[in-house]
Amino acid sequence: MKRDQYPTFIDWWVANEEEYCALSTAQDGDPGPLAELIKTKGQLATLEARAFVLSLVMGKKDAKAGAKRTITQQSKELNILMLVRDIQKEFDCGEHRARNVFLDRHPDICDNNETLRTYLRRAKETLKQAVGRYPPAVVQKGTHSEPE
Repeated sequence: MKRDQYPTFIDWWVANEEEYCALSTAQDGDPGPLAELIKTKGQLATLEARAFVLSLVMGKKDAKAGAKRTITQQSKELNILMLVRDIQKEFDCGEHRARNVFLDRHPDICDNNETLRTYLRRAKETLKQAVGRYPPAVVQKGTHSEPE
């Protein structure tokens, strides 16, 4: 079936989940699963996968090459953001204090405040790209709020 024969893009994505996952892996630098899918099925159903393969065949450089973060990295950043937000709820504090608590609790994940701030900024940006806005503040600012 073609994409326009599905009621929503989600239905289309579910029907072609294997291909989209292989495409994502290929875009992250490992084309093996996508190549195996082409060998076994003999064709690609999605426009995105065909465009990716076409750009490789034509020798075009990806405009985002080198700057793109992997799905694994984005997941790590989002998980860190959720941990920091949980700490904010636990202590009813701002992000500044929550970052310090996070660094004390999880030195194995991140041991540097600047790196942690970068992870949080990137996670917020990922959420903005996904849903169209930044996540709301966990703790509302008052007259005696700590600096962010």
